[in-house]
Amino acid sequence: MDATQRPQDVITVDAHAAKGLIASGHCYLDVRLEKGKFIASASNMGSDMEEDKPSASENKMTGELFAQLDTKLKRLPSQPDCSEYCCIYRVSKRVQNVHWQAYYPLLISIGPLHRKNKKLQAMENEKLRYYKKFTEHIGMDMEKIRDIMSSIQNQEERLRGCYSEEFEPMKKSDFIEMVLLDAIFIIEFMREYSNNDEGHNRFEPRTILDIREDLILLENQLPFFIIQKIYDKYNRARQDPTAIPFFNLVTSHSKNYTFLKKVETNQSVKKSRHFTDLLRNFMLNGARKLNGSSNPIMLRHSAVKLRAAGVEFEVAEDKCLLNITFEKGVLKIPLLEVDYHFERAVRNIMALEQCLYQNEAYVCSYIKFMDHLIDSAEDVGLLVEKKIITHRLGNDAAVSVMINKLCENINDPYTYYDDICKMMNDHYDSPFNRMKATLELVYFAHVWRGTGTVAAAILLMLTLIQTITSVKSLF
Repeated sequence: MDATQRPQDVITVDAHAAKGLIASGHCYLDVRLEKGKFIASASNMGSDMEEDKPSASENKMTGELFAQLDTKLKRLPSQPDCSEYCCIYRVSKRVQNVHWQAYYPLLISIGPLHRKNKKLQAMENEKLRYYKKFTEHIGMDMEKIRDIMSSIQNQEERLRGCYSEEFEPMKKSDFIEMVLLDAIFIIEFMREYSNNDEGHNRFEPRTILDIREDLILLENQLPFFIIQKIYDKYNRARQDPTAIPFFNLVTSHSKNYTFLKKVETNQSVKKSRHFTDLLRNFMLNGARKLNGSSNPIMLRHSAVKLRAAGVEFEVAEDKCLLNITFEKGVLKIPLLEVDYHFERAVRNIMALEQCLYQNEAYVCSYIKFMDHLIDSAEDVGLLVEKKIITHRLGNDAAVSVMINKLCENINDPYTYYDDICKMMNDHYDSPFNRMKATLELVYFAHVWRGTGTVAAAILLMLTLIQTITSVKSLF
């Protein structure tokens, strides 16, 4: 069959010849790779479509456009693999809208995301003072500082890839300076205010607390790998055999959070990417294996209602908050200590899970379970009475409001307490359990009421016997 008998001419060509077909006047070109060669199918669509054939000027314009796009693609900078490097995110507006102050630094900017905030500029001078102190340590000289700067420069692409979005353009020198000053500030601050204090305190106690909180915010992070690299170079320069390892230092720095009961350095902690990730790993320390479900079962009843159905509440001896159990009608929950620092820390951990650990959002799942368990101040009061919760927020209502707001606008595609929720829902739905609980709570709540109930029952029985005896005597 010749070309006049078929609508398509199929030609086997190389890549350069395929480009030529575009300029040959064909309307359609289908190119595919077959056995290492390009197969190009070009069609003129017959003489009746001749009027749709591109003109020479149109072909020229198309060729120029291809060349223009090709040039732009060649100039496009390569991007690091986000799945490998990306770990620092802006909190979504939807989550921020609930309580934006929990995600914004109060005193100090770390990294590029809040660098232009004028309210934080005062601390830039403190960074310079810490830099001066750093350079004056024994063993540090200009050559060592240049070596540190070179290390930052060599890691620039990786460092930029750690942030999920483009930030304001920065010159290479400005970026290296920012990383250097921020890393040195963190190192000197931790050394000065850890359990191994060196020298006098530079800041007031309230300021120290505010800086500590700023350092754990998700948007206010510098990757640990570069801080550790600078810290290790600094220790080698000092030749100090007593210097504590980097992750021991950050662990010591994190012991001020009362809700963290198992703050110790282990392999999972050493894999932390930054301070927010570190706090999450501390919360997961000692956690039992949790099986997720994409069809979550919601706990339908709060603590007070569950107690009315016979559920008993006990504080668990386990130090990991996530290790909740329910067996034989007894719900055991590890001690949760809530203070004024709890909400800010947990909100940022949850925001990190929403971005980096969407399928392992264990802390989000724990908070959601507590949210369903607590509906009112009465629920908090019951858990306080059972020593499951202690707090310093002034009243139980404040704890209830705070817990209930933590999960607002938080996605939770997986849940890790399905089995417990199902057992507790089934326990509540049992009429026998509710009747038994009513007897225990209403009639046998304590010794005297129980004694009175028994005495009343005996008296009722005696009265009934006497009545029956009297009726029999009449006949």
